[in-house]
Amino acid sequence: MSQIILRKGSIGDSVEQLQKLLNAHNKKSFLKVDRDFGAATLEAVKRFQQNNGLTADGVVGPKTWRALSPGAPLGKTTSPANTTLTTASSPHGLLADIAAKYIGVKETGVNKAGTSKALQAIFKSDSVTVNGVTDGYPWCAAFVSFCVQKLLNYSPFFPTVIPPREASVSRFLHIWAKNNDCIIFPRSSTLFTPQKGDIVVFTFSHIGIVESVNGRMITTIEGNTNDAGSREGSVVSRKVRLDSIIKSYIRLPISISTSTSRIEEISRTC
Repeated sequence: MSQIILRKGSIGDSVEQLQKLLNAHNKKSFLKVDRDFGAATLEAVKRFQQNNGLTADGVVGPKTWRALSPGAPLGKTTSPANTTLTTASSPHGLLADIAAKYIGVKETGVNKAGTSKALQAIFKSDSVTVNGVTDGYPWCAAFVSFCVQKLLNYSPFFPTVIPPREASVSRFLHIWAKNNDCIIFPRSSTLFTPQKGDIVVFTFSHIGIVESVNGRMITTIEGNTNDAGSREGSVVSRKVRLDSIIKSYIRLPISISTSTSRIEEISRTC
């Protein structure tokens, strides 16, 4: 009887789970989730082990699984000899990191993707076509749908969430978010405060993703905006918004118990 151990050359469900956990811990670059423990996964494992005071041998055994599990901090930790621990963001924070990679993506004008492959992918992430083509309409909700789809692919913490394919802000808030048991709360909520990775719905039919919060000032990443902060702009941009123009926040439902049981299944003896 031996514990399930992964190393270069391993394939299958356990490798997929490993890759998603590594992505959740690494905010700078994301592994392709291909269920194949190749050179890129090996490098990511070694980097994670080194950052967490483990033997950086690239072999995923019980200690590495435990460090990767949902109960462990997300973000770089120091070696056991050092008592300092870097503050980690929640699993939701990965959504903002994904969105940030698309800052500067720009349309050709009048909501057209043109030759931009990134914007073409954003338009294709929703279920709308206009006169047989997938662009030509406001795309702020399509951008958020696109980022959430990537989050669900990169992270194991949201297994119950169905990927959104919404081009409408109203449908995103009133249909998709409710159907997926998201936490929806107003800016005046006394129970919840906004955090990195929340989805933000504005009072002027616009939507984006929270990157940081500083009192009443909310830094967001939004598609189809501009320097003036319009809901009908042309670019993915980082904006600083006053919370008075925010209608609601949406927070994806994390399912730690599901992920934890999967880690335990992988880690225990068979």
